[in-house]
Order: sequence, then structure tokens, then C-alpha cells
Amino acid sequence: MKIILSSAVFFVCTISMAQDVVFISSISKTDKGNARQASDKIASLTTLSYRFYKIMEQASDSTYTIIYAPSSISDADLESKSEWDECLYVDFKLEHKEVSKTLKFQSIRGKYLDVFPAWKKYFKQKAHIEYTITDPTSREIVDSNHGYRFILKEGDNAKIPRWSIINKS
Repeated sequence: MKIILSSAVFFVCTISMAQDVVFISSISKTDKGNARQASDKIASLTTLSYRFYKIMEQASDSTYTIIYAPSSISDADLESKSEWDECLYVDFKLEHKEVSKTLKFQSIRGKYLDVFPAWKKYFKQKAHIEYTITDPTSREIVDSNHGYRFILKEGDNAKIPRWSIINKS
């Protein structure tokens, strides 16, 4: 009885600390339509009001990027590329397997306050906004049962403070 109770407590604790496995699985192998839906969910969590801007697909490096722009920035400003550092990006990698083209989630890129809500909701539910920014040890999630590894990484350019959730699986 003691073993059963201990196992039950461990199982409940593990589930409460776990990431959203259903969401992560849905973006690990997906198609373009579902990638857009998942990206819309991510963009809806942000602190700014973002709008869908466009999709960029590059065959040279097999990338598929969904871009969201702040509602306050016009398409003309975006086309001149002067405001691209204000955008939110959700990146996928095209995996060509015979006939079907599947996408694998690669990263979410944007400002910390816009990337963190997705980190908390889908990857590390117990994350705290202030501790995560100051404590690098809290910026990784590994789930060996499902084969997932994600990191929250600060960008290298101090002039443009960008953060990324990166799939290292």
C-alpha cells in the first residue's frame, strides 16, 4: 500500500511539472496548416498585440518561418525591413520524406516578454518570469520519456534583446 501511495504521489508530481506533451507532439511532426494553427496559439499568448504578417519558406536551408508583426507596425515599414526586430518568429524545419513534406518545430524567437508565456504554458509550466530571466539553470527542459529537449536562450546581440525557445531534440 505504501508503494502504491508513493507511486501515485510521484506520478501526480511528475504530471504537474511536465510540459504540454500533446502540444509538443503536435508541432514535432506537423503539416503547414497545423503549423500555422500552433503558431497562432503561440502568438496569442504574447504581451503585445501581434498580427499574422507572412510565411517565408526557403528551400536552400529547408526552413519554414511564420512571422507575426505588432499590430501597430504597417506592412510598408516591415517591407523596408526596418522593423523586423519587433516581430515574433516561429520556425519549422522542412523534412522531405518521400512524397509527404512534414515540418518539425525548431524555435520561437522574439522579445523575452513575448516568448516567456509560450515557455511557461507549453514547455515549463512552473517557470517564473523573473527567476527564469536571471537563473540560466531554469532555462532547459528535458523529457527522456518522450525524447524532448528544449532550451530558452538569450540572444547574443545586446542591442536587440531577443530570446528563443530552441528545439534540441
